[in-house]
Amino acid sequence: MGKKFVGQEYMAATNGKGLHQQSKGNRIFSRLTMTCSTIITIISVLIVGFCVAFQMCPVIGTSMMTTLNATGKDTDNALTCVFGEPKHGDIVVMKMYIQDSHFINYVKAAQGDSNALNQLHLTQAEANNIMKSIKTEYTESDSNGNYKFIVKRLIGKSGDKISMRRVGSNKYFIYLNGQKLDEYYLDPLVAAHDAPNFVQLWNVLNTPDTADIDDWVTTDYHQVLTANADTTTDGNGTPSAYQLNVPENHYFLMGDNRGGAFSTYSKSWDSSYFGPLPTTSYYSYCIDVLSASMSMPEYLWSKFVYYVCFGWAWQK
Repeated sequence: MGKKFVGQEYMAATNGKGLHQQSKGNRIFSRLTMTCSTIITIISVLIVGFCVAFQMCPVIGTSMMTTLNATGKDTDNALTCVFGEPKHGDIVVMKMYIQDSHFINYVKAAQGDSNALNQLHLTQAEANNIMKSIKTEYTESDSNGNYKFIVKRLIGKSGDKISMRRVGSNKYFIYLNGQKLDEYYLDPLVAAHDAPNFVQLWNVLNTPDTADIDDWVTTDYHQVLTANADTTTDGNGTPSAYQLNVPENHYFLMGDNRGGAFSTYSKSWDSSYFGPLPTTSYYSYCIDVLSASMSMPEYLWSKFVYYVCFGWAWQK
């Protein structure tokens, strides 16, 4: 009996189909497996990337009415992007640190600063109790101190010059680098130009020595307020005697709710009161708004369906 070769044995075992045809099904299965694995990997990377790049920020309060929380209740969430530098007019999320806010004197008092204690007419024990109460609002903390997130509109950036002009007896308008600011995003119902925010900023810009700006971030106010810098008039109003030069590495922020018809709701607590905030406190900028009743999967699905149906990409 002649010697059998391995190849002959394999051909006999596979009924003569041979190596090529027998492995074809295995190759198809391997390709499907690799394709599915690749798709799953890509989707996983996209999900992780989305979670890293985009964050949900609950909008608390009425300072951004009616752009956000239009009903006066906390019903909106801001979907924000943590990468990239914000532009003028963007809605931004900032970290408001206790030491950057109007509570700075209370911080000093709680630390035992005698001047702050005397100015506030507090005992050390009273200052400590007040600081404990304040910290309940600042629920987050890091190496820089206690903070909370605030959502505002970016009005001015480093190097910008902000001034105001008054039309008639009670209308105030913001000028950015000498040009009247087109605040198209303001709802007339909450943008009355006789609102406290406008008046407060006007007072700061015109009477920096007497205005209540002791709580501003920058302590040397004459570094940011330039005398007689905005004395030209457009014939329609009284120019501001001073202008604010936004300090380097700072943002000037205002809420969309400046006052107006909704007098029962509080106005915006913003840079017209606590001054420019350092850019180191910047967190993200808003790209879209979600109602509190919409989940993230529902939102993403609606965007996907819209993209498929209408064929245009989701834009900022």
